[in-house]
Amino acid sequence: MDLTAIFGWMTAAMLIAAVMVHQVRSIRMFLLAAGVFAAAHFVFTDSLGAEFYVAMVFALLNAARLYQLWDRARSGNMTKEERELFDHVMKIEDPAKQNRLRDLMQWHDVEVGDVLIEQHQIDPPLIYIATGRASIKRDGQLVNECGAGEFVGEISHISGEGASATVTVVLPMRMAQLDRDALAQLSQSLPEIGRAVDSAFNRSLAVKVVRMNEAIEEAQN
Repeated sequence: MDLTAIFGWMTAAMLIAAVMVHQVRSIRMFLLAAGVFAAAHFVFTDSLGAEFYVAMVFALLNAARLYQLWDRARSGNMTKEERELFDHVMKIEDPAKQNRLRDLMQWHDVEVGDVLIEQHQIDPPLIYIATGRASIKRDGQLVNECGAGEFVGEISHISGEGASATVTVVLPMRMAQLDRDALAQLSQSLPEIGRAVDSAFNRSLAVKVVRMNEAIEEAQN
């Protein structure tokens, strides 16, 4: 078997391995390797066109993300928002489990008017709100609001169905978007994390239900 065939098979093997593992670092490592093997395949077949550059960009993006994960784990420093999420919202004390969850999050600052979720959206994002506030509207009617310490998109994450409402930022927000698929895999492989996440979702939903009931009672009075 010549080198071009070997590189082609190794690319496929790395992609399959990336699908099968659960740890985000391992996924990134396999994807990085797949990009490198793919680029090598194109070099040895003298195919230095767009496909070669796509493979290189793919490898570099995964290398950059892998470095970010490594640097964050090495520093061990958590932001105030992350500490609040793990200690008080999810109630996860084990640093190793906290770091596993950190790998699944991307933090963003969003402005008033930004739409986080559209009603009927398929596979809507799963979002934790650290600061700020958002409105929840169904068919254009305001049905609830949510703020710091709460999640949005958790109902769709649990049910597997599309978004039941539109979520729009009404106060400047600091939020974390969680990788839904990776979180589901992690919860399956580490049941303790799964239970902690489910409990956090249930508490967030309970707060929303109480707030909605209070709004209904106030409107009736």
